[in-house]
Amino acid sequence: MYLSANLKYLRKKSGKTQDGLSAELKIGRTTIANYESGISEPNVETLCAFAKHFNVSVDDLVSKNLEVDALIINAAETGQPFIDPKANKTGTFTGVPRVITVDKEGIDNIIYVPVKARAGYLLGYGDAEFMEQLPTFRLPGLSNATYRMFEVEGPSMAPNILNGDRLIGEWVENLNDIRDNRVYIVVHSGGVAVKRVINRLKERGKLYLKSDTIAHRHDFPTIEIDPADISEIWYGRLKISSDFSEPSEVYQRLGDLEMDMLELKQKLTPGDPTISLKKPD
Repeated sequence: MYLSANLKYLRKKSGKTQDGLSAELKIGRTTIANYESGISEPNVETLCAFAKHFNVSVDDLVSKNLEVDALIINAAETGQPFIDPKANKTGTFTGVPRVITVDKEGIDNIIYVPVKARAGYLLGYGDAEFMEQLPTFRLPGLSNATYRMFEVEGPSMAPNILNGDRLIGEWVENLNDIRDNRVYIVVHSGGVAVKRVINRLKERGKLYLKSDTIAHRHDFPTIEIDPADISEIWYGRLKISSDFSEPSEVYQRLGDLEMDMLELKQKLTPGDPTISLKKPD
């Protein structure tokens, strides 16, 4: 069954956004997104509405891969080789978020995933009912992509990202777009990881997740990840933190230096009985 892929392909081919198609067909944007992600399926009436809108038969919309058929026809007409557009897709990574939510204006919300919801998120990131229970919000300047916010747990990214910080990530559509040494939120079979990523997909077919911490580096070794184990990946764009603590090591050194200087000045003060400036005989 190719319904979800066909809906996305036909919508993009017609140059429409999900918002635009939603307005024309009077169908909620979240509903269309879920249809395209395969989370839910339209009823017969809605299916007919899609078929009529895109000028295809219901049977073709459901049972044929229209994108591949179009490419095969084009290849035959032009003499060019046929390339399957899904050939570079690996494992469970689909290239689209499984579920998104929108506000009253049809703009994507930012879904917040706290630490306590991580276990449920790993099981329910494709469950519309579960996702709708998570907090959502909007931020100015974050409106031209799909974003998600995750609460950070543990010291693995200290001192740059601390335990309890919130990291807002932008959806990564293609794993090949991952840039070395940038911070990403990787949702994979082992959990939700906030790490710097090294992209070695072309050379070794793997991604490598590494931590920033020095103090705890032995507790957080570099992790090798197979693309087949990745369900979502988000590029870190914004950090929200309530931590205003001093950079302890630098401030500690400065504080010690100030105390040493004060003690030295006191000892050099004339009349101080604790020190003699007389030259020895």
